[in-house]
Amino acid sequence: MKKAVALLLALALAAPGAYIAYTHVKALNVARCLGCIAMEPKAEKFREFWVEYPDSYKNEGIPAHPSWVVNESREHVVMLFFWGPSCEPCERQWEGMKRAGMVEGSEKDGRMAENYSYVTLFSLNAPFDKNGDSIRIYHRKGGTETPTTVILFERNNTIYWYAFSGEANGEGGRPTVEELSGILEKAREEKYGGVQP
Repeated sequence: MKKAVALLLALALAAPGAYIAYTHVKALNVARCLGCIAMEPKAEKFREFWVEYPDSYKNEGIPAHPSWVVNESREHVVMLFFWGPSCEPCERQWEGMKRAGMVEGSEKDGRMAENYSYVTLFSLNAPFDKNGDSIRIYHRKGGTETPTTVILFERNNTIYWYAFSGEANGEGGRPTVEELSGILEKAREEKYGGVQP
């Protein structure tokens, strides 16, 4: 009888831990790190900001931007940086942005550097952050692969945006970190008409 009670107690204690481990592994399998699986996607080279999905995207029409993004984009240029745990391309892009003086801190608690005070950064751990699933809106195929970077702003009640998946390394149509900085500057010019906010 004691063995049966001990076995039931052990199962009762182990089941929640096994379930938590299962959900974490499942989330990690859904959010693939593009560079980690040797898949560096092609991106649409930045020429201008979009209002609707470009032809290269699976979705059509105007994206259903989340309300928290829309609200923040009324006041600031917004940069969404979707990353995943143990994602080397995510870490390389973050470190490159730090070296370029764009961001401070870590991916988990990062913020824009002072000279980018016109930008609000949302650094989102795609598989675990409560807003991480919004990556599907901005990913070309509606996926969850990281890193994915989005820049957007609101002007005259219209959201303008640009996004790319994969590391900002200048390959496959993706911008370099320096070009990413230039895209942020272009967003500032278009949002504020060249006037410093």
